[in-house]
Amino acid sequence: MDIEAKIENPVCIRLGDAENVILADEVNKQNNPLVPGVMFGGNHYGFVLITDINGKQKEMVYPTQCRIDAVGIEGGVLKVFEEGKKTSWRFNKSGKLEHSIFGEFTDEYRSRFNTIVEHYDMFMGEPVLKNPLCVKIARNPEESVILKDELVQQDYPLYPGAILGTEHYGFILIIDTDKGQKEVFYPTQNRIDAIGIEDNEFEDLKIFENGKYHPWLFSYDGKFKQEASYNPYSRKDKAFVEDVYGLNMKDAIDRFTLKMKK
Repeated sequence: MDIEAKIENPVCIRLGDAENVILADEVNKQNNPLVPGVMFGGNHYGFVLITDINGKQKEMVYPTQCRIDAVGIEGGVLKVFEEGKKTSWRFNKSGKLEHSIFGEFTDEYRSRFNTIVEHYDMFMGEPVLKNPLCVKIARNPEESVILKDELVQQDYPLYPGAILGTEHYGFILIIDTDKGQKEVFYPTQNRIDAIGIEDNEFEDLKIFENGKYHPWLFSYDGKFKQEASYNPYSRKDKAFVEDVYGLNMKDAIDRFTLKMKK
């Protein structure tokens, strides 16, 4: 079974000076307070943490490997629980990540899956923001650009985009809205190789991670459609994982066995 983190029907959490709530969605028709919190049925993968501190709003998007079981605040700490994980995600009252549970499966959950496939995913590494690429999504698509920074020498139009030779991990979409600019943060496992829109300014925005077959997909105005992912049937993708993370079949079995004996 593929245990790659994903975003599907994500839970939206608002944390800030005015309110601390889980936002309403298609299933839950009203906001719910984070104290005492909420338990979830259904299939919610990933969550969006919206912080509003001192009048400054940020959105961080966190994919999860398993469906979300519960969300709440305990002892001033925001906790997000995944099915089959030993502990919880933990954030301080300002929304700063204090603990990620990427790969922290219970032994019961771990034993359900094929050893090699599970090992393949477990060592892929946690998504990070390191020199994130900044992308401005303008109201007029012709004005949407990749913003220059210390590594990118100039602004590049999103149509047709650019091939990057830089060390950007993660990206920030800076979206123009009726209420002003909104920043949405997306961490990535690998560096970003290329970004752009094909055919015309109103097509989907594609962001390619090094080694991943499927790119991130967004509408031209910044709406999320699909997270980047590996192709489990691609020899190229598997070779990339083995090369970058030093994995092969024998190593996978050995390391898994050692981990299980602890």
